[in-house]
Amino acid sequence: MTTSEKTLVDSAKSLSDLRVFTMPKAGLDRLSFVTWDTIEVLGQGEDTIEFHGYYAIERSTPTSADWREASVDIAMRELSVSGVSEKFGRIHVSTNDAFKPSGGQVKAGGAYEGRDDSPKLCVMEGHMQFELLDVGITAFNKEPIVLRHTITHIPPVGQGGGTGPVALNLYSTADPDGEPIAVLRQVKTHIGAWLNEAAPQEAAEKAYTTASA
Repeated sequence: MTTSEKTLVDSAKSLSDLRVFTMPKAGLDRLSFVTWDTIEVLGQGEDTIEFHGYYAIERSTPTSADWREASVDIAMRELSVSGVSEKFGRIHVSTNDAFKPSGGQVKAGGAYEGRDDSPKLCVMEGHMQFELLDVGITAFNKEPIVLRHTITHIPPVGQGGGTGPVALNLYSTADPDGEPIAVLRQVKTHIGAWLNEAAPQEAAEKAYTTASA
């Protein structure tokens, strides 16, 4: 099939709907999300925390119906993940739209030049706030957390990525112009299924509800 004959498909809503190397129409994906964040709180040590929750990604209309040629602008409309650190206690992470919205792009081209079945690079620049509920601080990043995923389908259910090793300073929301209070060292991610299929929103938010009680 030539590029001119290809058309955008309806957005998948279940695993049986997913089609690899195929561009979907614009849509909103609310997916379960797992991350492993390595965080150093200055003066208190470093820990890797497993977070569970969900996110919502809004996708624009692709620039082409051809998988290899197309790019897709994306925006993270929601993020809510929670975990418990052995060193710092309960932590909740969410988007920080008050500072700057989180967004990115599924890039044109592919990992392997000239192949129609090549994975694509998806880059998300995240601006987050980290609520360390038992420590009593809320921290945020000024420089973006750049997440990279190599994907074979949209939405990228079952796939993952992360930042690789980094050293992103985190600042206190109570003193945003002060010195950093923590450092984000690495993020690893796993993108799960739709909330209504594998993890209802109520279950995804349970950890945060319990932590906030």
